[in-house]
Amino acid sequence: MEEAITFEYIREAQRAEQKSQQLTNLPQDFFEKVKEYIQQKREHAKRNEDALLELKNIERIVEDIFNRRETKIVSLAVLSVRTGLIPANMLPHEEELFEQITKALRKSRFFLDSLLEKPLRKQTDYTKVEFLEDIEEFIGIDLKKFGPYNKGDKALIPKDNAELFIKAGKAKKVNE
Repeated sequence: MEEAITFEYIREAQRAEQKSQQLTNLPQDFFEKVKEYIQQKREHAKRNEDALLELKNIERIVEDIFNRRETKIVSLAVLSVRTGLIPANMLPHEEELFEQITKALRKSRFFLDSLLEKPLRKQTDYTKVEFLEDIEEFIGIDLKKFGPYNKGDKALIPKDNAELFIKAGKAKKVNE
């Protein structure tokens, strides 16, 4: 059953986001539904001054939720580039942001390798997989450490490693 968007529902989402270091699980259309709710409240505020205060509170809470999630995505992107782990519970626009940030961070990592005069690795293709069982830490074909991963974790790992895990029945490819 789909949850109706109310002030209390938005406030609960904010509380959950405040308590968790990970992205909380919001409906994929959360912000679209919130936008509709705000539009309704704006119409009501035109006729009722008390509703204007509630509208301002709703806007403040929604902005706080968005800012917290955005900050988490930036941190999780840094972690992902280092470990290959893909965070859960991203909304569609957040996945796009995450991909853009990780792309820039990977480019920065190549700069670090050249700065430290590490042999430049050839550009590796990566595949997103979901692990079907727990996986110990391993060294990828790109010579980076990956894992450990728990069953159900999603990660971006080198394509060659992904194919081995998929062939062994330990992972499945995640279509983006």
